[in-house]
Amino acid sequence: MSTSKMSDQIRIVEKSDELDPFTLLEIIWRGKLYIISCALFGVLLGGLYVFSLATPMYPAKAIIALETKTQNVVDIESVLSGEVGGSEQVNTELEVIRSRNIIKKLVSQLNLIDDLEFNDRLNESRLPNILGWSKRLFGIQGVIKTETEIVNDVIDNVINAVSVANVRQSLVFSINVKTTDPEKSALIANTLAEIYIQDALDVKFLATERAGKWLSERAAELKQELEKSELKIKQFSDGTQLINEDSLAVLSKQLKDMRQRVIDLKSDEAVLKAKLQAFRTAISLGDVEGILQAANDTRLQTIQQRVSEGLARSFEFDARVEEISKQLNTDLLRAEQQYEAMALSEKTFSKEIKAQSADLVQLQQLQREAQANSLLYESFLSRLKETTIQKGLQTPESRLLSSAVPRQASSPKIAFVLAFSFFLGGALGAGIILFREFNNNSFGTVDELESYMGISVLGAIPKIAGVERKDILFFAIKNPTSVFAEAIRNLRTSILLSDLDQPPQVIMVTSSVPGEGKTTKSLTLAQNLSGLSKRVIILECDIRKRIFSEYFNIDDQVGFLSVMSGNAKLKDAILKHEEMGVDILIGEKSSINAADVFSSERFAAFIKRLRTEYDYIIIDSAPVLAVPDARIIGQYVDAIIYSVLWNSTSKTQLKQGVSMFHSVGLKIDGLVLNNIDAKEMRRRGYSDQYAYSSDSEYYEN
Repeated sequence: MSTSKMSDQIRIVEKSDELDPFTLLEIIWRGKLYIISCALFGVLLGGLYVFSLATPMYPAKAIIALETKTQNVVDIESVLSGEVGGSEQVNTELEVIRSRNIIKKLVSQLNLIDDLEFNDRLNESRLPNILGWSKRLFGIQGVIKTETEIVNDVIDNVINAVSVANVRQSLVFSINVKTTDPEKSALIANTLAEIYIQDALDVKFLATERAGKWLSERAAELKQELEKSELKIKQFSDGTQLINEDSLAVLSKQLKDMRQRVIDLKSDEAVLKAKLQAFRTAISLGDVEGILQAANDTRLQTIQQRVSEGLARSFEFDARVEEISKQLNTDLLRAEQQYEAMALSEKTFSKEIKAQSADLVQLQQLQREAQANSLLYESFLSRLKETTIQKGLQTPESRLLSSAVPRQASSPKIAFVLAFSFFLGGALGAGIILFREFNNNSFGTVDELESYMGISVLGAIPKIAGVERKDILFFAIKNPTSVFAEAIRNLRTSILLSDLDQPPQVIMVTSSVPGEGKTTKSLTLAQNLSGLSKRVIILECDIRKRIFSEYFNIDDQVGFLSVMSGNAKLKDAILKHEEMGVDILIGEKSSINAADVFSSERFAAFIKRLRTEYDYIIIDSAPVLAVPDARIIGQYVDAIIYSVLWNSTSKTQLKQGVSMFHSVGLKIDGLVLNNIDAKEMRRRGYSDQYAYSSDSEYYEN
């Protein structure tokens, strides 16, 4: 096998397990019978709930209209004009109708505290004594509720039975009630509407009365506050000498300029300090270049030039350095004095401006307070007069448009419940199908196996029900036209046609782990090849388990190890099976490790010898994941057939097994899906995918 092809095969083995939508639909379609069964079972449960368990609920609806906007007790125009409210008022009224205060009045008026539907305590008192006995048995203490707690529970239950909705683009509300009695539903809806209308009117009267009293008291307080504010302004103006805002702005600009001058002087002082420090450091170090650079004095540079030329003496240079040092000290002292004087002036001037600003701000604040008190006083005085007139103009905000009447039960909705149960049951069935499919780590179809591995599947062998493993070989011999025998013939044909130029002569059959049917396939394949009038021999190379003893009576038979070692002749070791028409070489127990046996030159020479004497050599090797024998034997064969047990061999095992062959440069020529349960396949919805139908006219079963 070429390196490129092997790389492709490895790449395919490691591809993703993701499923596309079409695959999901295919899985669901295969499980349609199971899904339909679950859906019908769901309908059965839904019918049981609808007709036996569910309590019928009867609706009733009363309709009211909001006539005016909620009256503003401090606005006479809202009372007289009847202005309608906006969305905020609509939402408010929806909550008011279902408020606990309104519902509490309803409970009291209709005596719902004694209604079994709303008072759970009444239901408990009618339960058999066994309930109380069981609570005592398990140590459960019953909770004794107070009268207030019981009333609150009843109110909660009534609120849950009531819903209020607004008709879109209108001020019309519908009060909807659902209870177990049609008459009771209508009575509660109508009574709630009446209580709401009367409560709104009572609230308006009470609010107007309270508003009048509050406005009167507040107006008197505001009058006193206004007088106090005006007195404070007069007293403050007499006690201070204030400038106007324009003059204060000019002073602020002057202060800003002064602060900038302080910053500049501080900067000059810092520069002089740095220059003097550098100059002194250069002097202390005797660094002439540093002195010249720090001094930046032309005369000093000239003297230094003359000293270096021998035209002047060094004391002249030192004298000039002393002069520069004194000048720098003088300049620094003058800069410090200027900075301190300017900083002091800035600080004094800043305090004066700050005091003027504070006085001005305080005066403006007093003036604003006085103005605000004046406006408030005038407003409250005007509204007090309006409220006094309003007391006699209160009108109901709402009116009853349509009274509630008893109606037929609205729930449970039989059609909906049954349809939902059907859908839910089907969805549950589909979920179970998908869960089982996604969590199945084995292979159920040829397409799935071939798609996952990227390796051709040469055969699909059905399971023979009621036949033990040791009898399967003879079943195929005695039933040559059976489904099983035809499947073996198809496997034989696929193997021989896999390479038309060089048909395989030495064929090895292996698997991932024991118990996956490789030995049975080896024997049946050998028997089938003999039907072509060819000389066929089968070699038992699984010498650790030596499973051939379960198929044949070989107690005293020597095996191929004796032939390889020279202890027996080939013709004496061969077991000829007349019914099968093949020669059999069994394995023998050896003190030498099996891997070493198959790696020897003797084994290679033995296989080469068999090639000259037989048309086909079938090798039954050990499982590849158990021992390395199959990878060693694979070096001498023409084709490697890998047996995969249906619905058992895991994807991980198969990938590992194939990868082991790839690791030694061997390819798998084909896979065989073995022991397929046709009944289980039909139950899963595969519809006998392999065309081996028990009722086919081509087979006898």
